[in-house]
Amino acid sequence: MSHPLPKEDLKHVLEQTGELWSEARVLFTGASGFFGSWMLESFLYAGTKLDLPLRAIAVTRDARRFSRHLPHLAGDPRVEILESDAAMLPVPDGPVDYVIHSLVPDAGIPLGGQEGFFRSATARLLDIASAKNAEGFLLCSTGAVYQPHDPQGPFREDDPRAPLDAPVSYGQIRRKLEDQCLDAWRERSLPVKIARGFAFVGPRLPLDAGFAIGNFIEDGLAGRPISVQGDGTAVRSYLYAADLAAWLWTILLDGPPGRAFNVGSAKPVTIGELAREIGRLFDVEIRTGSGPISGAAPSFYLPDTSRMVSEFDILEWTDQEEALEKSIRWHR
Repeated sequence: MSHPLPKEDLKHVLEQTGELWSEARVLFTGASGFFGSWMLESFLYAGTKLDLPLRAIAVTRDARRFSRHLPHLAGDPRVEILESDAAMLPVPDGPVDYVIHSLVPDAGIPLGGQEGFFRSATARLLDIASAKNAEGFLLCSTGAVYQPHDPQGPFREDDPRAPLDAPVSYGQIRRKLEDQCLDAWRERSLPVKIARGFAFVGPRLPLDAGFAIGNFIEDGLAGRPISVQGDGTAVRSYLYAADLAAWLWTILLDGPPGRAFNVGSAKPVTIGELAREIGRLFDVEIRTGSGPISGAAPSFYLPDTSRMVSEFDILEWTDQEEALEKSIRWHR
Protein backbone atom coordinates (compact mmCIF):
# COMPACT_ATOMS: atom_id res chain seq x y z
CA MET A 1 0.00 0.00 0.00
CA SER A 2 1.27 3.48 -0.88
CA HIS A 3 0.96 6.32 1.60
CA PRO A 4 -0.77 9.57 0.53
CA LEU A 5 1.52 12.17 -0.96
CA PRO A 6 2.80 14.95 1.32
CA LYS A 7 0.29 17.77 1.63
CA GLU A 8 3.04 20.36 1.20
CA ASP A 9 3.89 18.83 -2.20
CA LEU A 10 0.27 18.81 -3.35
CA LYS A 11 -0.07 22.42 -2.21
CA HIS A 12 3.06 23.25 -4.20
CA VAL A 13 1.58 21.76 -7.39
CA LEU A 14 -1.62 23.74 -6.90
CA GLU A 15 0.26 26.99 -6.25
CA GLN A 16 2.00 26.64 -9.63
CA THR A 17 -1.12 25.66 -11.61
CA GLY A 18 -4.09 27.18 -9.74
CA GLU A 19 -5.11 29.64 -12.43
CA LEU A 20 -5.32 26.87 -15.07
CA TRP A 21 -8.06 24.80 -13.43
CA SER A 22 -11.72 24.61 -14.38
CA GLU A 23 -14.45 21.97 -14.26
CA ALA A 24 -13.20 18.84 -16.02
CA ARG A 25 -13.49 15.07 -16.32
CA VAL A 26 -10.11 13.47 -17.02
CA LEU A 27 -9.26 9.97 -18.22
CA PHE A 28 -6.04 8.68 -16.64
CA THR A 29 -4.04 5.70 -17.84
CA GLY A 30 -1.16 4.44 -15.74
CA ALA A 31 -2.97 5.87 -12.71
CA SER A 32 -1.21 3.53 -10.28
CA GLY A 33 2.26 4.36 -11.62
CA PHE A 34 4.70 7.09 -10.66
CA PHE A 35 3.54 9.73 -13.17
CA GLY A 36 -0.12 8.75 -13.14
CA SER A 37 -0.60 8.60 -9.37
CA TRP A 38 1.01 12.01 -8.89
CA MET A 39 -1.27 13.45 -11.57
CA LEU A 40 -4.39 11.81 -10.14
CA GLU A 41 -3.72 12.78 -6.52
CA SER A 42 -2.80 16.39 -7.38
CA PHE A 43 -5.93 16.57 -9.55
CA LEU A 44 -8.18 15.52 -6.68
CA TYR A 45 -6.38 17.88 -4.30
CA ALA A 46 -6.97 20.80 -6.69
CA GLY A 47 -10.66 19.94 -6.90
CA THR A 48 -10.96 19.94 -3.11
CA LYS A 49 -9.07 23.16 -2.50
CA LEU A 50 -10.65 25.10 -5.38
CA ASP A 51 -14.13 23.63 -4.79
CA LEU A 52 -14.33 22.49 -8.41
CA PRO A 53 -16.30 19.47 -9.70
CA LEU A 54 -13.23 17.61 -10.96
CA ARG A 55 -13.87 13.96 -11.81
CA ALA A 56 -11.51 11.18 -12.86
CA ILE A 57 -11.69 7.97 -14.84
CA ALA A 58 -8.81 5.73 -13.75
CA VAL A 59 -8.07 2.99 -16.27
CA THR A 60 -6.39 -0.07 -14.76
CA ARG A 61 -5.72 -3.64 -15.84
CA ASP A 62 -6.38 -4.85 -12.27
CA ALA A 63 -8.93 -2.92 -10.19
CA ARG A 64 -8.24 -4.93 -7.02
CA ARG A 65 -4.51 -4.29 -7.23
CA PHE A 66 -5.14 -0.58 -7.80
CA SER A 67 -7.44 -0.45 -4.76
CA ARG A 68 -4.89 -2.24 -2.57
CA HIS A 69 -2.02 -0.03 -3.73
CA LEU A 70 -3.81 3.34 -3.56
CA PRO A 71 -6.92 2.88 -1.37
CA HIS A 72 -7.24 6.61 -0.62
CA LEU A 73 -7.53 7.33 -4.36
CA ALA A 74 -9.56 4.28 -5.37
CA GLY A 75 -12.07 5.02 -2.61
CA ASP A 76 -12.55 8.67 -3.55
CA PRO A 77 -16.14 9.13 -4.84
CA ARG A 78 -14.83 11.39 -7.62
CA VAL A 79 -12.81 8.50 -9.08
CA GLU A 80 -14.44 6.01 -11.45
CA ILE A 81 -12.28 2.89 -11.80
CA LEU A 82 -12.45 1.33 -15.25
CA GLU A 83 -10.88 -2.14 -15.42
CA SER A 84 -9.79 -2.80 -18.99
CA ASP A 85 -6.90 -3.40 -21.30
CA ALA A 86 -6.27 0.04 -22.82
CA ALA A 87 -6.32 -1.39 -26.34
CA MET A 88 -9.92 -2.56 -25.80
CA LEU A 89 -11.08 0.31 -23.64
CA PRO A 90 -14.80 1.02 -24.01
CA VAL A 91 -15.81 4.57 -24.77
CA PRO A 92 -16.79 6.02 -21.38
CA ASP A 93 -20.26 7.40 -20.90
CA GLY A 94 -20.34 11.16 -20.45
CA PRO A 95 -17.68 13.74 -21.24
CA VAL A 96 -13.94 13.20 -21.42
CA ASP A 97 -12.31 16.61 -21.38
CA TYR A 98 -8.68 15.46 -21.16
CA VAL A 99 -6.71 12.24 -21.62
CA ILE A 100 -3.43 11.58 -19.79
CA HIS A 101 -1.48 8.78 -21.47
CA SER A 102 1.19 7.66 -19.00
CA LEU A 103 0.63 3.97 -19.56
CA VAL A 104 3.63 1.61 -19.54
CA PRO A 105 3.71 -2.16 -20.12
CA ASP A 106 4.28 -4.66 -17.34
CA ALA A 107 7.91 -5.45 -16.58
CA GLY A 108 9.52 -8.21 -18.60
CA ILE A 109 7.66 -7.66 -21.89
CA PRO A 110 10.20 -7.91 -24.77
CA LEU A 111 10.72 -4.98 -27.12
CA GLY A 112 8.62 -6.55 -29.87
CA GLY A 113 5.71 -6.95 -27.47
CA GLN A 114 6.13 -3.41 -26.15
CA GLU A 115 5.83 -1.94 -29.63
CA GLY A 116 2.51 -3.67 -30.27
CA PHE A 117 1.24 -2.83 -26.79
CA PHE A 118 1.98 0.89 -27.16
CA ARG A 119 0.65 1.14 -30.72
CA SER A 120 -2.72 -0.52 -30.05
CA ALA A 121 -3.30 1.20 -26.69
CA THR A 122 -2.43 4.61 -28.11
CA ALA A 123 -4.68 4.12 -31.13
CA ARG A 124 -7.61 3.37 -28.83
CA LEU A 125 -6.97 6.36 -26.58
CA LEU A 126 -6.68 8.69 -29.58
CA ASP A 127 -9.99 7.38 -30.93
CA ILE A 128 -11.69 8.02 -27.59
CA ALA A 129 -10.25 11.53 -27.38
CA SER A 130 -11.49 12.22 -30.90
CA ALA A 131 -14.96 10.79 -30.23
CA LYS A 132 -15.28 12.93 -27.10
CA ASN A 133 -13.82 16.12 -28.64
CA ALA A 134 -11.28 16.23 -25.81
CA GLU A 135 -9.68 19.58 -25.07
CA GLY A 136 -6.25 18.07 -24.50
CA PHE A 137 -4.31 14.81 -24.86
CA LEU A 138 -1.04 14.48 -22.94
CA LEU A 139 1.46 11.85 -24.06
CA CYS A 140 4.04 11.17 -21.36
CA SER A 141 7.02 10.30 -23.52
CA THR A 142 10.72 10.04 -22.66
CA GLY A 143 14.09 11.62 -23.37
CA ALA A 144 15.13 8.18 -24.59
CA VAL A 145 13.71 9.19 -28.00
CA TYR A 146 16.79 11.34 -28.69
CA GLN A 147 19.84 10.12 -30.57
CA PRO A 148 23.04 10.39 -28.49
CA HIS A 149 25.01 13.59 -29.07
CA ASP A 150 28.52 13.90 -30.41
CA PRO A 151 29.83 16.04 -28.81
CA GLN A 152 27.81 15.50 -25.67
CA GLY A 153 25.39 18.18 -24.52
CA PRO A 154 21.84 18.76 -23.27
CA PHE A 155 19.07 17.46 -25.53
CA ARG A 156 16.82 20.04 -27.19
CA GLU A 157 13.32 19.33 -28.44
CA ASP A 158 14.35 19.78 -32.09
CA ASP A 159 17.35 17.42 -31.85
CA PRO A 160 17.29 14.24 -33.97
CA ARG A 161 15.33 11.35 -32.53
CA ALA A 162 15.99 7.62 -32.77
CA PRO A 163 16.06 6.67 -36.48
CA LEU A 164 13.23 4.51 -37.78
CA ASP A 165 15.53 2.35 -39.92
CA ALA A 166 17.80 1.33 -37.02
CA PRO A 167 17.44 -1.93 -35.03
CA VAL A 168 14.46 -1.84 -32.68
CA SER A 169 15.10 -0.05 -29.38
CA TYR A 170 13.04 1.40 -26.56
CA GLY A 171 13.80 4.93 -27.78
CA GLN A 172 12.68 4.05 -31.31
CA ILE A 173 9.44 2.52 -30.01
CA ARG A 174 8.66 5.67 -28.04
CA ARG A 175 9.57 7.85 -31.03
CA LYS A 176 6.99 5.93 -33.12
CA LEU A 177 4.45 6.56 -30.38
CA GLU A 178 5.11 10.30 -30.60
CA ASP A 179 4.70 10.14 -34.39
CA GLN A 180 1.40 8.28 -33.99
CA CYS A 181 0.08 11.05 -31.73
CA LEU A 182 1.40 13.85 -33.94
CA ASP A 183 -0.29 12.25 -36.96
CA ALA A 184 -3.58 12.42 -35.02
CA TRP A 185 -2.93 16.11 -34.37
CA ARG A 186 -2.26 16.82 -38.04
CA GLU A 187 -4.97 14.60 -39.53
CA ARG A 188 -7.75 14.92 -36.93
CA SER A 189 -6.84 18.19 -35.18
CA LEU A 190 -6.53 16.38 -31.86
CA PRO A 191 -4.91 18.71 -29.29
CA VAL A 192 -1.93 16.44 -28.58
CA LYS A 193 0.87 17.66 -26.28
CA ILE A 194 4.06 15.66 -25.63
CA ALA A 195 6.10 15.67 -22.41
CA ARG A 196 9.54 14.04 -22.76
CA GLY A 197 10.50 12.95 -19.25
CA PHE A 198 14.08 12.44 -18.14
CA ALA A 199 14.97 11.35 -14.58
CA PHE A 200 13.09 12.05 -11.36
CA VAL A 201 13.12 11.59 -7.61
CA GLY A 202 10.37 11.74 -5.03
CA PRO A 203 7.61 9.81 -3.28
CA ARG A 204 6.37 6.76 -5.20
CA LEU A 205 9.48 6.48 -7.37
CA PRO A 206 10.09 2.70 -7.47
CA LEU A 207 13.23 1.78 -5.56
CA ASP A 208 13.61 -1.58 -7.29
CA ALA A 209 13.06 -0.68 -10.94
CA GLY A 210 16.66 -0.23 -12.05
CA PHE A 211 16.87 3.56 -11.56
CA ALA A 212 20.23 4.49 -10.02
CA ILE A 213 18.77 7.01 -7.60
CA GLY A 214 16.13 4.52 -6.42
CA ASN A 215 18.74 1.80 -5.97
CA PHE A 216 20.93 4.16 -3.91
CA ILE A 217 18.04 5.16 -1.64
CA GLU A 218 17.04 1.52 -1.23
CA ASP A 219 20.63 0.63 -0.23
CA GLY A 220 20.71 3.48 2.27
CA LEU A 221 17.36 2.59 3.83
CA ALA A 222 18.62 -0.97 4.34
CA GLY A 223 21.88 0.29 5.88
CA ARG A 224 23.91 -1.30 3.07
CA PRO A 225 26.89 0.27 1.29
CA ILE A 226 25.72 2.14 -1.80
CA SER A 227 26.82 0.23 -4.88
CA VAL A 228 27.63 2.25 -8.02
CA GLN A 229 27.57 0.25 -11.23
CA GLY A 230 30.22 1.49 -13.64
CA ASP A 231 32.78 4.18 -12.84
CA GLY A 232 30.28 6.82 -11.65
CA THR A 233 31.11 9.36 -14.38
CA ALA A 234 27.75 9.19 -16.20
CA VAL A 235 25.88 12.50 -16.03
CA ARG A 236 22.21 12.69 -15.04
CA SER A 237 19.79 15.19 -13.49
CA TYR A 238 16.78 14.70 -11.23
CA LEU A 239 13.57 16.73 -11.10
CA TYR A 240 11.50 16.44 -7.93
CA ALA A 241 8.12 14.76 -8.40
CA ALA A 242 6.02 17.74 -7.26
CA ASP A 243 7.76 19.89 -9.87
CA LEU A 244 7.15 17.12 -12.41
CA ALA A 245 3.40 17.14 -11.72
CA ALA A 246 3.22 20.93 -11.99
CA TRP A 247 5.07 20.87 -15.31
CA LEU A 248 2.85 18.12 -16.73
CA TRP A 249 -0.37 19.89 -15.76
CA THR A 250 0.96 23.12 -17.26
CA ILE A 251 1.73 21.41 -20.57
CA LEU A 252 -1.67 19.70 -20.71
CA LEU A 253 -3.82 22.65 -19.64
CA ASP A 254 -1.86 25.52 -21.19
CA GLY A 255 0.46 24.08 -23.83
CA PRO A 256 0.02 24.50 -27.59
CA PRO A 257 -0.96 21.34 -29.50
CA GLY A 258 1.55 19.52 -31.65
CA ARG A 259 4.49 20.50 -29.44
CA ALA A 260 7.00 18.50 -27.42
CA PHE A 261 8.52 19.74 -24.17
CA ASN A 262 11.46 18.38 -22.21
CA VAL A 263 10.55 17.69 -18.58
CA GLY A 264 13.44 17.28 -16.18
CA SER A 265 16.13 19.08 -14.25
CA ALA A 266 18.74 21.09 -16.13
CA LYS A 267 21.21 20.75 -13.24
CA PRO A 268 23.77 18.01 -13.97
CA VAL A 269 25.20 15.59 -11.45
CA THR A 270 27.43 12.57 -11.99
CA ILE A 271 26.25 9.22 -10.69
CA GLY A 272 29.29 9.16 -8.42
CA GLU A 273 28.44 12.57 -6.94
CA LEU A 274 24.84 11.48 -6.42
CA ALA A 275 25.94 8.30 -4.64
CA ARG A 276 28.23 10.27 -2.32
CA GLU A 277 25.46 12.74 -1.44
CA ILE A 278 23.01 9.94 -0.64
CA GLY A 279 25.72 8.06 1.24
CA ARG A 280 26.32 11.14 3.38
CA LEU A 281 22.59 11.41 4.19
CA PHE A 282 22.56 7.77 5.36
CA ASP A 283 26.13 7.67 6.69
CA VAL A 284 27.00 4.57 4.65
CA GLU A 285 30.01 3.82 2.48
CA ILE A 286 30.15 3.96 -1.32
CA ARG A 287 31.39 1.16 -3.54
CA THR A 288 32.17 2.14 -7.13
CA GLY A 289 32.80 -0.19 -10.06
CA SER A 290 35.05 0.48 -13.04
CA GLY A 291 34.35 1.26 -16.66
CA PRO A 292 31.07 1.94 -18.49
CA ILE A 293 28.09 -0.41 -18.29
CA SER A 294 27.29 -2.24 -21.50
CA GLY A 295 23.81 -1.40 -22.80
CA ALA A 296 23.24 1.41 -20.31
CA ALA A 297 21.56 4.73 -21.09
CA PRO A 298 23.76 7.44 -22.65
CA SER A 299 26.62 8.58 -20.42
CA PHE A 300 25.31 12.16 -20.74
CA TYR A 301 21.53 12.34 -20.29
CA LEU A 302 20.45 15.91 -19.60
CA PRO A 303 17.52 17.97 -20.92
CA ASP A 304 17.61 21.50 -22.21
CA THR A 305 14.55 23.01 -20.51
CA SER A 306 14.69 26.47 -22.05
CA ARG A 307 11.45 25.86 -23.98
CA MET A 308 9.54 25.28 -20.74
CA VAL A 309 11.08 28.39 -19.20
CA SER A 310 10.46 30.64 -22.20
CA GLU A 311 6.94 29.49 -23.10
CA PHE A 312 5.50 29.01 -19.61
CA ASP A 313 7.89 30.99 -17.41
CA ILE A 314 8.08 27.81 -15.35
CA LEU A 315 11.04 26.99 -13.15
CA GLU A 316 12.58 24.13 -11.21
CA TRP A 317 11.75 24.95 -7.60
CA THR A 318 13.08 22.06 -5.50
CA ASP A 319 16.87 21.72 -5.27
CA GLN A 320 18.51 18.30 -5.24
CA GLU A 321 19.38 18.16 -1.55
CA GLU A 322 15.83 19.03 -0.51
CA ALA A 323 14.42 16.58 -3.07
CA LEU A 324 16.57 13.77 -1.68
CA GLU A 325 15.72 14.54 1.92
CA LYS A 326 11.98 14.66 1.19
CA SER A 327 12.13 11.43 -0.81
CA ILE A 328 14.00 9.59 1.94
CA ARG A 329 11.64 10.90 4.63
CA TRP A 330 8.60 9.65 2.68
CA HIS A 331 10.08 6.20 1.98
CA ARG A 332 10.96 5.81 5.65
